Amino acid sequence: MFKSKKATSIVEVMVIMLIIVVWTVWMYSIFGQWQKLSITTSNRIQAIQISREWLEAMINIRDSNYLLYSANYKDCWNTINYDTNCVSWTPNNIRAGSYKIFQWNDSKWYLSWFSSWLYSDTTYRNNFKVWIDSNWLYTQSWWTDTKPLFTREIKVSYPQTDEMKLTSLVQWTDSSKQWALKVELSTTITNFKNKN
Repeated sequence: MFKSKKATSIVEVMVIMLIIVVWTVWMYSIFGQWQKLSITTSNRIQAIQISREWLEAMINIRDSNYLLYSANYKDCWNTINYDTNCVSWTPNNIRAGSYKIFQWNDSKWYLSWFSSWLYSDTTYRNNFKVWIDSNWLYTQSWWTDTKPLFTREIKVSYPQTDEMKLTSLVQWTDSSKQWALKVELSTTITNFKNKN
C-alpha cells in the first residue's frame, strides 16, 4: 500500500503544533501560578514587617513611660498616651482590648482604642487600615492615604500583674486567594523595673 509523503508531513506538522500549543498553555499556567505565589509571598513578608513594627512600638511605649515617669515605675509603665496623672493620681493605663497605633509630629507612638469587628466588616477595614507614608514607614495616621492593602490591630491583655500580652494581627486579601490572609505575632512584655 502506497502512503503519500504529503499526508505524513501534514500529520507530523499537526502533531508538532499540538505539542507546542499544549506546552505553551502549560507554561502560561505555570507562569500564572508562579506570579500569584510571588504576590502572596511578597505580601506575607510585608505583613510580617508590619506586624513586628507594632510589637516594637508597644515596647517603645513602655520604655518611653519608664523614661518620662521614673518616679513611679509601678503605675506608669503602661500608661496610655503619656498621661502624667500616673505619677500622683489614678493612672490611665492601657486597657485590655484592640488598638491601632499612630504617630504624631512629636514622633511618639499613640494608641487609639477600638472595639473588635470582623475583617469582613467594612468598618474594621476602614478603622484598622495601614498606609505607607512618604518615608516608606507603615502608619495608621489619619493624614496619609496611598490605597491601603493591609489592616493591623494590636490586641492587649493582662495574663498577670505587671505582664502585658501583645498580639499583633495583620490581615489582607490578594488576587491569589478568595479569603483573608493573616499574620499574627505575639509577645509578652513585663514591668521589669517594678522591684516590688
